[in-house]
Amino acid sequence: MERTRRDSLIALLIGGGISGSLYWLSGYLSLALVTGLCWVCGLKFSLHIGHLYPAYTTGNTWADKRWTSLSVGLVTLAALIGVSPMLPISNELRLGLGFLVLGAGLVAYAAGTLAVLERVEGDSNETTTSTPETQASTDGD
Repeated sequence: MERTRRDSLIALLIGGGISGSLYWLSGYLSLALVTGLCWVCGLKFSLHIGHLYPAYTTGNTWADKRWTSLSVGLVTLAALIGVSPMLPISNELRLGLGFLVLGAGLVAYAAGTLAVLERVEGDSNETTTSTPETQASTDGD
């Protein structure tokens, strides 16, 4: 099985499991479907980045991991403390909302990484295909 299909299958199985479990626990179909979709997309994007762009994975030093740590820390804080036991909602709904916040954070981080990678690749492709002489001749006065 090729890697992209395997990654898609893994993401679908995990997202489907989360979606089905949340629906079984809480009974809210829309919450379960959106949460499952967030997890499927976030996992697929993350696996895609890890496979195609291994050089862009976070390094081992604090300078490399600071933005990842900030993102993960704030999303986790939102999921655990933002959806706190102080809110007048059921435990099942609180769990579903926590998974939704974590899944949305995963998608946001992975999509942001892909946006930067696309821009970096686009910039490197433009600099290799065009030279300063061709840019000056196409500018026109």
